[in-house]
Amino acid sequence: MIKHLLGLTILSQFLFTPIAVAQAQWHEVAENAVGDRFLVDQSSIQRRENIVWYWEYREFPQPNNAFVVEEIDEPVHGVTLYQSADCTAGAVRLRRITIYGSDRQVIQRIDYGDTGTLSEPAPGSSAAAVVRYVCSYEE
Repeated sequence: MIKHLLGLTILSQFLFTPIAVAQAQWHEVAENAVGDRFLVDQSSIQRRENIVWYWEYREFPQPNNAFVVEEIDEPVHGVTLYQSADCTAGAVRLRRITIYGSDRQVIQRIDYGDTGTLSEPAPGSSAAAVVRYVCSYEE
C-alpha cells in the first residue's frame, strides 16, 4: 500500500509540473568571487520593445539572507527571480521571487507584480552581466 501511494505521489509530481519549468533552459551567465552563480532560463526570455522579461536563478553556496529584503529565519541558499529589464535605461524590476533553503526546498514565494523594487545593477557586477546577456539575447 505504501509503495503504491509513493508511486502515485511521484507520478503526480511529473503530471502536475508546469510545462515552462519542465522545459527550462538554464544558462550560467556569471559567477562572482564568493561563488554565487547567476543563471538565466533562455526559454523564458521575452522581448517587448526595449523591455525584456526573464527568469533568473541565483545559487548561493554560503547562506545569503542579506539578498532578500524580507526577514527570513532560515538560511537562504538560492532564489528564482522573475524580472523585467529596461535595456535602454539598464533598470531591472523584480516581479516575483521564490526563496530556497538547502536542498532547494521552498521557503517562501512572493509576487510583487508591478510594485517590485526597481534597481540599476552596478557596472561590472554579476547582476549587470545578466542584464547585458538578456538584452543582447537572440534566439
